[in-house]
Amino acid sequence: MLKRYLVAHDDSITEWEPAYVNAGSPEEAIGHYMQQIYSKDFVFREHVQDLRSFESFLGKLIYATCEDKDRFMDGDRTPAPETVCKKIRKFFADEPELGERFRKYLECEDASLIDDAIYEFIAIRDSDGVVAIEESSIRILEQPTSIRG
Repeated sequence: MLKRYLVAHDDSITEWEPAYVNAGSPEEAIGHYMQQIYSKDFVFREHVQDLRSFESFLGKLIYATCEDKDRFMDGDRTPAPETVCKKIRKFFADEPELGERFRKYLECEDASLIDDAIYEFIAIRDSDGVVAIEESSIRILEQPTSIRG
């Protein structure tokens, strides 16, 4: 049976548009939200296209472990191409053709290579901070009949 969930980013309900999602579970609701709302967001898409920032999708993919981050902080800011390709292949293992297109994007920075399917794939797998709250668990407050000072 489907339930109704309020899905939003726990950092900022005003920055990331919340939505009600009908789904069978909180995880399913988050997946639908990530695919239909988050993956279409301009800031998210810039985050995916950015190839130079440590905080971008690619930066977080390459520098995913504490050891990777330590190497970055020690000045190793040019990972071997083989390392980058390996991490891309691993991330896109379920959809290798999407990974191959993303890898081609790294070479030429032609944003037309990154289509909705790639944005959706990345968004669904990067749902940290997004929460789904079952509607029936949200309290509804009624307007008081009188206000006393």
